[in-house]
Amino acid sequence: MAAFDIIVAGAGPAGSAAARALAINVPELRVAVIAPARGRGRGEVLSPLVQPVLRQLGLWSAFLAQGFAPSHRTLACWEEAGLKASELLLEARGPSWRVDRAAFDEWIAREACGAAERVHAKVCRLEPDADGWSVACDGGQRHTARLVIDATGRARALAHRLGWRTRAQDRLVAAYAEATGCGQSAPELLVEAFEDGWWYTMALDEGRRVFACMTDTDLARGLALNTRDGWRAALAKTQFVCLLAGRIDRLDPPRLIPAGGRYHAITTGDRFLCAGDAASAFDPIWGHGVAKAMRSGLFAAYAASDCLARGNAGALRRYEAWVAREAAVHVAALGEHYGSVSRWAGRPFWQRRHPSSLPLRRIQSGLAPDSIWPLNSMVSGRSVIGFREGLPPWNPFFAAALSRHDRRPFLSTQTPDP
Repeated sequence: MAAFDIIVAGAGPAGSAAARALAINVPELRVAVIAPARGRGRGEVLSPLVQPVLRQLGLWSAFLAQGFAPSHRTLACWEEAGLKASELLLEARGPSWRVDRAAFDEWIAREACGAAERVHAKVCRLEPDADGWSVACDGGQRHTARLVIDATGRARALAHRLGWRTRAQDRLVAAYAEATGCGQSAPELLVEAFEDGWWYTMALDEGRRVFACMTDTDLARGLALNTRDGWRAALAKTQFVCLLAGRIDRLDPPRLIPAGGRYHAITTGDRFLCAGDAASAFDPIWGHGVAKAMRSGLFAAYAASDCLARGNAGALRRYEAWVAREAAVHVAALGEHYGSVSRWAGRPFWQRRHPSSLPLRRIQSGLAPDSIWPLNSMVSGRSVIGFREGLPPWNPFFAAALSRHDRRPFLSTQTPDP
């Protein structure tokens, strides 16, 4: 049995960011990252917001060395039938990045978890003990920790073992497939709305291309999206994505991947907190999923280190307040984005996402009364993004850059007192 100060369950973007931030800010704490081997990945576009997060973690140069493909524009057919381009050449934070998620996750886990003890296993039991937590793994190992971070993604494996439940915002699912032999085509991300949801496609490497149909689970069943014939029939309803699929030589069997928004009313407990999608999972149309997960892991690490290194249990409550507020503001912005599509206002997918139908009030009603704070209350004196005085130094990315880019201000843009 090994004794740790902090155990991070999960080695994806959130868990890796948490481990890296702990190593940078509180190297005296003993940290373990427990996660099984990763499965196969999928194509994904990382938003420009990954750059300032990776810089904060000291990993930006290492990321560039991996050779991931930059993308300087996104193509979209959304409010109207025509195709529009969103250019990123003048974006202050640089381009988006097309990655294979399996390769990206393997890289960030290797880089970020180097200072932690890595345990290749799955947590199968979690029990409180006198000094924190007792953790049992599927390989028979047992460990103890003063604090545990659940970064197991949408599975939220440890929180579920504690009986913490989630609230579903929707029933979104991705009918995801990879194809080869598409010929020469635009490598950029293309997003296109259609009557039963929306599609996205992007180029990978070696002639591979990703196609995904995003719709609700009941609609996916009616469309038979788990079959090649049903998937192709839905593809034929698009105007532009179907053109890129016109030269497919081989199509992998479509697989359905849960992608719905989830809000978790409880994200922290007695020396226990969730990070990344285990704390809250957002609709993929938002486009900042990986950056959001890493930022969540970063802040979870700050809260955890404040709790243990400074005896400041209030840091966990402040972290939970931030998670709750982020989820509520996200739902409001989501309604505005989906509400801009009026071409299929009578179709079930779009009706369910009309601003009047989104569960903002239900999310807010599930919060503890003291968890919805005025935004400026999270900036008091020197307590800035690190949930503690003076560490880390003020970084304007977490204030002005976020509020400008995705309209979800996290902290006051007013510079804190010196």
